[in-house]
Amino acid sequence: MKTKLLALALVSLFAVNGAMAQEQGDMRAGIGVVIGTKAGVDADGSKAGFGLSPSFEYVFADAISGAVSYDWYFKSTVGGTDINIASFNIDGRYYFVTGDTQVYGLAGIGIIRNEIGPLSDSETGLNIGAGATFGLSDSMGINGQIKYQTPGDGQLVIGAGVVFMF
Repeated sequence: MKTKLLALALVSLFAVNGAMAQEQGDMRAGIGVVIGTKAGVDADGSKAGFGLSPSFEYVFADAISGAVSYDWYFKSTVGGTDINIASFNIDGRYYFVTGDTQVYGLAGIGIIRNEIGPLSDSETGLNIGAGATFGLSDSMGINGQIKYQTPGDGQLVIGAGVVFMF
């Protein structure tokens, strides 16, 4: 029963799409949740990690934008040592579909920072992925995204959140 209610709620949410124009100079700010396949750590090694991701996007042309995001994963603790993982991303987006529902591909650079107790290191690599934004009104929408990051051993990052257009 809970699954049916959740499915009905999601279908209703997507059915309420509003018009979302995308023009040069438009900006979006968002907040979402992310799951990184290797952003958590346990005694056996890497595992999936959950976190928060604020983001900002600027539209340079009708189908091209630049976005920055910061994926901050919740702390892991192994043997009393805290492990913090975060990723700063600068991505270019090309919109294949515009209108109420917008679908894009992305490519960019990601810098992943690992802090293990007092030690820290970072590594730079590439991001590649795709996403979609579903308009709820002229000024608000929801966004889903999936991307692969190459730093370290590489990881898949899945995110969803709310975006505000201004």
